[in-house]
Amino acid sequence: MVSPRRAALPLLVVLAAAGCPRVAWSLVWYTAWVSTVYTEPGTNRTVWGSAESGRYGESSPKVNAQGLVGIPRGGGGGATTARHMEGCAADVEYEIPRPPPGASPPTTSWIALVAHGGCPFKDKVANAARKRATAVVIYNEPRFGNTTFTVPHLGTGNTVVIMVGYPKGIEILEPVRRGIPVKMTIGVGKQHVQEYITGQSVVFVAIAFITMMIISLAWLIFFYIQRFLYSGSQFRSQGHREETMKAIGQLPLHTVKHEDKGLDIDAENCAICIENYKPKDTLRILPCKHVFHRHCIDPWLLDHRTCPMCKLDIIKALGYWGESKEIPDVAVPESVSGSSISAESWTIAIQEENRNETSDLSASSADQSALSSNSLKEDAGETTALLEKEGRNSLHEEYLPGGNT
Repeated sequence: MVSPRRAALPLLVVLAAAGCPRVAWSLVWYTAWVSTVYTEPGTNRTVWGSAESGRYGESSPKVNAQGLVGIPRGGGGGATTARHMEGCAADVEYEIPRPPPGASPPTTSWIALVAHGGCPFKDKVANAARKRATAVVIYNEPRFGNTTFTVPHLGTGNTVVIMVGYPKGIEILEPVRRGIPVKMTIGVGKQHVQEYITGQSVVFVAIAFITMMIISLAWLIFFYIQRFLYSGSQFRSQGHREETMKAIGQLPLHTVKHEDKGLDIDAENCAICIENYKPKDTLRILPCKHVFHRHCIDPWLLDHRTCPMCKLDIIKALGYWGESKEIPDVAVPESVSGSSISAESWTIAIQEENRNETSDLSASSADQSALSSNSLKEDAGETTALLEKEGRNSLHEEYLPGGNT
């Protein structure tokens, strides 16, 4: 039996050769180093911060960028702060705190800091790029899971785009809201490879699995149907064999004798073994009057149920259709024609003899009785003559010369 796994293996090979999609595809993404520096106005304390907490966007160039941090106008506080921080309006303006003159070398590049949500990522990036932003930093919100991922922003040109978590975004946003200039530097981090299972791959795997299960189920159904049919045929053949054995038991047997009339034992032979009939051979006589050796025709009838010469069906010829019949067991003389076939219990002797043969046999019996009586008389005469001769010899010996007796 062929197992269900081997039956499905050729299908998978064909599908693979046909160029079907791979089960999984790899996503390569890069982390980003985010460094910030600003000076507290009251204490003149410089605050530094650096962490590999960002993640580059899908279409972003993996390069370094730096500049002052700017936020959408209106994001400094109030009930609409979160909405303004999304930077989704096409005419959005950005507030970029500048350092006092002479405090540090002036810089013209700036980086937009916006919140996740409100519109597609590419709209946020496009709005900031129109204002000549060097890079766009998108911080996540807790309502979206507060995780970083590779944001899609196809069609935004060479603008550097990264995403940071909510805590890092608030850490950068807090001094900017107070009007403190914050300088940010973005650096390329490590490369990561992550494999994903796409929807198309899931569909392909599901179809392959279902196909394999259907093939396995069909094979099992076919196997059990074949097994059931084979068992049924074996049962029927066993029943037919028993029926045929009973039918063969009804066929007459005949033992070959020298004086058989109508059977030339020197010229006729068995059509199965092609050997001449010999005296004391046991023959089986079929309903079609064809005669064969018993040990030749019985195995043939068990397998074919028909006469080898005229194809007569012995079951139909005898009118035997499987009814329960009591068949007497009659002993049959064993054949001495060189084969060791013993008399079986289901064979019977011939039941009909020709009336002419019966009368001939009676006449021959009478002749044999007459011959026997004549032979008995001749034997009796010969015995009497012998006795008389012996008496004369004894008397002659009694009167020999010399007085001897």
